[in-house]
Formats: sequence, structure tokens, C-alpha cells
Amino acid sequence: MEYLIDKEYEDVRLDKFLRKKLPDMALTEIFKCIRVGKIKVNGKKSKENYRLQLNDVVKLFFVVESKECDKNNNINKINSEKFEKIKKYIVYEDDRVLILNKKANMVMHKGSGHEYGVSEILKEYLNNPNFNFVNRIDKATSGLVVGAKSLVVTRELSEEIRERKVDKKYYILVEGKVKRREFQIKSYLKKLEDKVVELEQYEEGAKESLSFFKVVEYGKNCTLLEGTLGSGRTHQLRVQLASMGNPIIGDSKYGKGKEKMMYLFSHYLKIEKYGIEIDLPIPKEYIQRLSK
Repeated sequence: MEYLIDKEYEDVRLDKFLRKKLPDMALTEIFKCIRVGKIKVNGKKSKENYRLQLNDVVKLFFVVESKECDKNNNINKINSEKFEKIKKYIVYEDDRVLILNKKANMVMHKGSGHEYGVSEILKEYLNNPNFNFVNRIDKATSGLVVGAKSLVVTRELSEEIRERKVDKKYYILVEGKVKRREFQIKSYLKKLEDKVVELEQYEEGAKESLSFFKVVEYGKNCTLLEGTLGSGRTHQLRVQLASMGNPIIGDSKYGKGKEKMMYLFSHYLKIEKYGIEIDLPIPKEYIQRLSK
């Protein structure tokens, strides 16, 4: 068996390419085959960290029963009803990306008692096993998520996100009246088992976190904020707002959680590299909750 490397896998490490093509083979066995020459690149032994180049030929000198096709294309035989439902949430699509307005409590990926998530539905809907989300939001969070249609775009966008070149903004409904019209929170966040805690000063394992907020509107006993991330830490907005005494309404982990949904909505996205800018309106549920 041999593979001709096209643009999709250009600059991908050899071991990662093989993990994709040989999903049922243990990584230790893949490393061994590379080491002893049962897997060669352009007829020569290579290293597992070799980055593949366009038109390289990867040849396997053994027989493997690959179930890759079944795993990628026979995900759950998801029915057409699911396809029609997911299509309603697509807000942008071109030949590189698909951007979805995820609803609160929609599961992103299969696992934890779920046969499939949004990712698996879209893989089958697009008939594209290489489709991947490049940003993830919590199950309870709603709003814009970006999916890449190829590994090349996945790498490009992942790099843009790491370098803070993708702008994102959130509408956030919090408990109480926030007095400051505009403010920022700079603190240290640290993961402790299943939660994240905010620290006043640095300690080992903590990461500096920066967020910016401004008041959009006041309700009777709540405030609608717009939040922007200056860093991308787990549960960053949720923890920082809870620590200042204004937890997000409906947040069962860091707040009271006595609501059907958590009021955290990713409404704005700008990918300058691709010329994409999307700004969704305040959801009607937020406007209704403000008047309660």
C-alpha cells in the first residue's frame, strides 16, 4: 500500500499522517514499523517527526486491514431529519470553512453517553471525514463555532487563533447590576480537577488571563454585557465574572444554575485572513430575560 501526498497532508508529521490512515494500529507499532523500515518515504527510511512534502510517496511494506473508510463514512447513518435541523444553524459556508450558530446544550462531539454530536453530523452531511472544528465552546454555551473543511485550513486557522488573530465577542447575561460601564479583569486561573479557580497572585500551574467587558443593557436584577477575550483559558469568562460576584445566569458550575440555559452567547467573529466577519443579534431569549 502506498500514498501520494497531496496539499491536504503537506507539512503534516509522518506519525500523525499514519495515525490518520491506520486508526486501528497502535502508535508504538507505527513507530516500530518506521524504525525498522516497514514504512518508507520516497523509498527511504524516515523519522516519525519528518514533515511530509508535496508529492512524497509513503509506502507500507506490510498488509493492513484498514477500517478507515467505515469509520469516516459510516458514522451513525444519521437521518435526514438531523441534516435538515443542522442546516438551519449554518450561518456561513464556503469551500474552506463552515460556521455554525450552535444552540445551548448542543453536544459538539460524540462521547459521554452521546452517540454523535454536531461534529459527526456535519462530517456526514458534508461527506467529508476531514471536517474539524477549530474552536470549541462548552456544551452550555451557544453561538458561533468555526469548522474547517480540510486539514490545511485546520492548521491555518489554528495558528491564527493561537496568535490571537481571530476576534470573538460574547453577549453575557449576569446576575445583579454591574456598576462599571467598561472594565477589564486580569487574574490567574488554575484548573483543579473538574473546576477552574481564580487566584489573586501566580502559583504553579496557573495562567494569566485577561478579559474585557462593557455594559450593553440593564435589566431588573441583571446586566447584559459584551465580553472580549484577551486570552483563551478554560471557562475564563465564567470564572472571572463569578469571582467578582456577578455569575452568568444559568451557569450550574460557577453560579446558581436555576435556568433552562446558560446565558453566554458567542455573537461576533472576524477572521481577517479569510475576509470573514459575522455579527449576530442579541438572542430573543436574552431580551425576554432582561425584562423579568
